[in-house]
Amino acid sequence: MNVSVRNIKGVDKSQKTVLMSLIADIVLFFHFCVAAFITFGFFLIPIGYKFDWGWIAKKRIRITHIGMMVFVTLETLLGITCPFTSIENNLRGIYQSKSFVGYWIEQVIYWDLPNQFFIILYCVLLGWTLLMWKLFPPKCGSN
Repeated sequence: MNVSVRNIKGVDKSQKTVLMSLIADIVLFFHFCVAAFITFGFFLIPIGYKFDWGWIAKKRIRITHIGMMVFVTLETLLGITCPFTSIENNLRGIYQSKSFVGYWIEQVIYWDLPNQFFIILYCVLLGWTLLMWKLFPPKCGSN
């Protein structure tokens, strides 16, 4: 069953457009948070390990970080569009403009570079993530 904001009855076209744009901005913000979590993890894990920050050694955080990095790398290697990007694009429609916040978040997380750049970047960063697991392992008994 395909449920879409576009199919809501009793709501005019301009209201649907505003609602879809708002939902798309929320998806974009969530996408930004995921990208920030992955990116900050590359730096905070070794720093936090050195300064003995307890939360850095929690297995759940580390498994989430490595899982997200594996997912991003695999989707790039396989040429699959990120699900967040697909959802956002579907909500916006091909000609729909972005909000101010949506525009600037998009400028931060979407780089206009060749796909090969991202394949190399993500493979290197996945290697760094795996190396961090070895160099800065989660502590036993940490969730």
